[in-house]
Amino acid sequence: MRFPKAAVDGLIEMLQAVADGDTATVVRTPRELTTQQAATVLNVSRPTVLRLIDEGRLPFRMVGTHRRVPASAVLALREEMIAKRRRALDEMVADAESLGLYD
Repeated sequence: MRFPKAAVDGLIEMLQAVADGDTATVVRTPRELTTQQAATVLNVSRPTVLRLIDEGRLPFRMVGTHRRVPASAVLALREEMIAKRRRALDEMVADAESLGLYD
């Protein structure tokens, strides 16, 4: 019997974590999310997810009358949003430092 490489790699990573004294957790991630699940991952409202879909920032497919969004697209957008927030915070800190607010 042959196992998929991803399964073997995941098992090795889990065993390594346990050997290092860490806790290992296996989480099943669906390939597609409902708009509510996407909203939860992005920490935004469901109407915001619908707006992101309408703007073309999130791809989707219809399942009956419901939209399904690829989990990979939601996670990529989440990383983009986090990076944007970090840049904004870095700029705020730089501005505060230049104004001498930390002295």
